[in-house]
Amino acid sequence: MALSAAILSILAAQLVPSISCSHARASTSPTLSAAEFASYDFDVLVLGGGTAGMVVANRLSAPRTSGSSPPLRVGVIEAGPYRPEDPLINVPTAGNLLGNANVGTLIGNPMYDWCFESVPQAGLDGAVVQYPRGKVLGGSSAINSMVWQRGSKADYDIWGTDLGNGEEWTFEELLPFFTRSENWITPSASTPGLFGLTAAQTRGLAGVHGLGGPVEITYNNFLTDLDVPAAHALVAAANIPPNPNPDDGIDLSMPAQGVARTVDPLTGLRSYSASAYFGREAQSRENLFVTTNAVASKIVFEGRRATAVEFQSDGKTYTVNVTKEVVLAAGSLKTPQILELSGVGNRTLLEKIGVPVVLDLPEIGENLQDHPVTLSDFTLKPGVVTLDTLANSTFTSAQQVHFESTKTGVFTYTVADIGTITLQSMTTPSEFEAMRATLDENLAKKSLTPLQKIQYQHLKDLVDKGDEGWVEIVVVPSGGVLSPPHPGKNYLTGVAIQLHAFGQGSVHINSTSIHDPPAIDPRIADLAWDFDVLYYGTKFIRKWAQTEPLAGLVDEMITPPASLHKHADWVKYVKSVVRTTNHPLGTTAMAPRNLGGVVDPKMKIYGLANVRVADASVIPLTTGVAIQSTVYAIAEKAADIMRKEWGLD
Repeated sequence: MALSAAILSILAAQLVPSISCSHARASTSPTLSAAEFASYDFDVLVLGGGTAGMVVANRLSAPRTSGSSPPLRVGVIEAGPYRPEDPLINVPTAGNLLGNANVGTLIGNPMYDWCFESVPQAGLDGAVVQYPRGKVLGGSSAINSMVWQRGSKADYDIWGTDLGNGEEWTFEELLPFFTRSENWITPSASTPGLFGLTAAQTRGLAGVHGLGGPVEITYNNFLTDLDVPAAHALVAAANIPPNPNPDDGIDLSMPAQGVARTVDPLTGLRSYSASAYFGREAQSRENLFVTTNAVASKIVFEGRRATAVEFQSDGKTYTVNVTKEVVLAAGSLKTPQILELSGVGNRTLLEKIGVPVVLDLPEIGENLQDHPVTLSDFTLKPGVVTLDTLANSTFTSAQQVHFESTKTGVFTYTVADIGTITLQSMTTPSEFEAMRATLDENLAKKSLTPLQKIQYQHLKDLVDKGDEGWVEIVVVPSGGVLSPPHPGKNYLTGVAIQLHAFGQGSVHINSTSIHDPPAIDPRIADLAWDFDVLYYGTKFIRKWAQTEPLAGLVDEMITPPASLHKHADWVKYVKSVVRTTNHPLGTTAMAPRNLGGVVDPKMKIYGLANVRVADASVIPLTTGVAIQSTVYAIAEKAADIMRKEWGLD
């Protein structure tokens, strides 16, 4: 939800301290112009300076711990600008608390966002779905909701076991890479929890998190009047206890402390990949080069070996040479686009569009997965403090003083209530059985790939066990997303997120220009199962809002109205409000080639000599949480693999 222009003006003028940049080059900027960047030859080129790209660049440019050879020269090509002092990025409450709100200040703003959209979705009666992606150094970690979650053990174990990527890609083996990025701050009396933790539970939570990493991981120091009552109502409505340690391989239920987030406790500002991995020390490295406002457009091959990268900046095309490897980290929507424009992809598609074929790899751009979401909103009784209360100048002024003196308070707030519940807790036994029967019937009619057969069996096993979070319920303590806000009214926006959709889509080029957006088709709700999950999740939001102690704060159902009862009306409503949670993944899936995989367990693209992918594209099957921490872990692991292969460690 966007704040008012007046509040944003306060943030810009007063709340964000000056952030100085240190660098070692003669240039007045820590980034290089396109021409200066292209004058160098690089050992490694990283395409995309986003969530994953800055991790890889930082780790690969770090000094060797073994051997005497010079460190690698690493270059990063980023399409967006570097905005280290931007209050909309840095101040947590300044941007969107809900990813793709049309009223957003970051999302939907071309200064920060690629502003992608899907093709019309048949399952949503032709609706087009917004697809925000960060277009700034730091990528989507600069514009997201700062949520820091880890999926269940089963979410990751399938990568290594059933999908054949080896034990190194199971939960336990990935855990060191999750913790490597973290500087986790223990909850204290200044970080009030939703249910509270015992000393033993706090130690348990600390035991699965990292210390000393680049990304600051904290918990809210300010809660709205909605957060605690809503959390207690959720566990009552779903009949599940709160979870004291959602990051230890069991992510079901509402986190007892509240969800973790990427906010620096010392400054009260967002911690993201640019601030965390491109700070003063990294900027001072003589072997790390970053160019911004430069769009990587093509990998140049000699045979199957990448030798250079073309990129465009200010209407000019540049070519920069690479001797060792190209690492794609442009995200699940841009990475396939770059590969296809480079001649790597489905031969039929490439020849139709007029791209010379380097390698026929038809699975590139397929297997697109995401977390579809529906929204509902309610007005609250007078006196309930939410983010809407920032419209009150007295409250805002007091919070401004509080922020300036303590770096805490409402301006540091991020969504605290994010809890997962089982599908069985939202449906009757007969409803669940009918859904499962229809799912089996529909899947039996489809021609499934070898990869899908494994993926779908795994998902069916998970849901049948009845102990996996299938829908995530989120409290957004403000309005203005679904219905026009009324002055003096405070709102609750309730969110239901589908965590394990069966539907899979695609993203492909539809022209030879990198500046034309790709055709994004997530195929949301194509399967009756997926729509039914959204349907029951949306109806559960109403049940939850009518459960004490939350019910005592709710004044009126606004969207959908209380008069909505008929099944046909519910169906129409759900289709009208479906969006995504902006977690696209899987478009260069990591799996054996005979299953339809695009990259191997070392994240190298099959059939190419020296090109890897190190972003969410490699995730073969969606996790039941926001993917930010998983993307950091993948990037940390990718860098570790490369450093060991090349004898740097």
